[in-house]
Amino acid sequence: MAENLLVVQGGRLIDGTGRPPIENSVIVIQAGKFQAVGRSGEVSIPAGAEVIDVKGNTVLPGFIDGHGHLEDFHGELYLHLGITTCASIELYQDGPWTLAQKQGTALGKIRGPRIWMSGRAIGAVGTGHDAFGSRTARDNIIVTTPDEVRRAVQRKKELGCEILKVNEFLSLELLKAAVDEAHRLDMPVAAHSWDVVGSVKAGVDSIEHIWSVGYSSIPYAPARRKLAEDRLGGVIDQELAAAYYQTENYDAVIGAMVEHQVAWTPTIAKWLRPFSPSAARFRERENQILNDPNADLPPAVRTVTDNAYDKLLKRYTPAQREQAKIGYEKANEFIRRFVRAGGILKEGSDPPRGMAALLMHQALVIDVEAGVPPMTAIQAATLNVARTFKKDKDYGSVELGKVADLSIVEGDPLEDIWMTQNVKMVVMDGKVIDIGFHKYKNPIPSFYSYQSLPLDLEISPLFLIEGSGPTVLKVRGAGGMWPFHQVMLNGQPLPTSFVSKDELKAIIPPEAIPTAGTYIVTLKCEGEPFPESHRAHLVVGFKP
Repeated sequence: MAENLLVVQGGRLIDGTGRPPIENSVIVIQAGKFQAVGRSGEVSIPAGAEVIDVKGNTVLPGFIDGHGHLEDFHGELYLHLGITTCASIELYQDGPWTLAQKQGTALGKIRGPRIWMSGRAIGAVGTGHDAFGSRTARDNIIVTTPDEVRRAVQRKKELGCEILKVNEFLSLELLKAAVDEAHRLDMPVAAHSWDVVGSVKAGVDSIEHIWSVGYSSIPYAPARRKLAEDRLGGVIDQELAAAYYQTENYDAVIGAMVEHQVAWTPTIAKWLRPFSPSAARFRERENQILNDPNADLPPAVRTVTDNAYDKLLKRYTPAQREQAKIGYEKANEFIRRFVRAGGILKEGSDPPRGMAALLMHQALVIDVEAGVPPMTAIQAATLNVARTFKKDKDYGSVELGKVADLSIVEGDPLEDIWMTQNVKMVVMDGKVIDIGFHKYKNPIPSFYSYQSLPLDLEISPLFLIEGSGPTVLKVRGAGGMWPFHQVMLNGQPLPTSFVSKDELKAIIPPEAIPTAGTYIVTLKCEGEPFPESHRAHLVVGFKP
């Protein structure tokens, strides 16, 4: 058998270019690249090649997650769901950690997709609003002058970043400086924005999220900014804020994006998938993965996945639910009008609030339900992502000379787009890879929590006597409590129960405080090795 020579034959090929499918296709792969692609009888099968028959299945390019937030446990999820590349538009994990993941997967030392990395966003603050706290601490490199912007972009390039992420707090002057420097260094720019027209004129390559275009549909800038700040500050939920988008102003936003050929990533599945007509199918697939013991996902994944449904369908009042549905319809309307106008749709999973990789497939379904042709939806998770990030010379479609990534699915996604997640085989770099779950543990764990972890804690009581108890310790923290948060005392877990999004309670047994001293109280995320909050102090005095 010839070395590095693989033939995938018999499947219906949707090559990612938008061209009609090729029935009974033959794909010849050598040295990790596509060497020949065509219909059976038109393409010669080289002697000695390994031949894989995929008759009855659909062959697609390896999917590309256009807006990932990579975590240490994501690798097998991505491979299981046919995603061979993740554009990690950073959230919590810092650039050097993502660089280690990128190198590890390239070397075959880490199971997971190819990684295109951005590192943390470049941003700015200026209002002092509390909403900026989490992004200032974790998600922003703060800049105040054009020179600082240029130096920050240069450091990104030196670190190995391939994408520049910018946030909505940058002035247009600073944004223009960031874009110009990034493009000089051949780095595309993905942007949060609350002024999409201004952002696309500054030259960004993609706009991220429904809320960026939604805010931009509100012409009165103070109202737009107030809604954005209230959402970030927790005054109004994202699910409810979407009801305030002004559909009559969509055309101005869409027109600017189409004119400048700027891609857009809706990412509404994370928030609003419970309203999809396909919600039952989504839940079935989510639970299938969550209940697989070999997937061995952190408890947080189940909690945040379930929470999307519980929040909208159980905890919201009927009035809130109706308001959220209005927002969902307004989001669908923007998707539909954007694509019909010739906009470049790009999709991504955008976890947490759901399951990495699967959220991208759910997003494709929601796009089609909004009126996007299935072929366009497929391109939104393949060639459009590669083009946006200037990688289409090598990735995004099944064409001669490109890197040989394939996702082979059972079913026809042109008839039922949900079949994109029904993955049976994956080829990456010209090799068939294992797509199973194996309780895999990443050798380089994440060091920030997967889901928000309150940093500063308030505890009550603050003083106890040695050997006393058992005592109920109340722990409060801004930023949100979750059922998977564990109260730790001097590094040891305490029995913990969830009270509300603002409070946990833990039981301190007498044996946990045997002697007088200063004890450290922190929070930790169950199932994650490193992330902990800042510490609070419990003082234990002497027994009289």
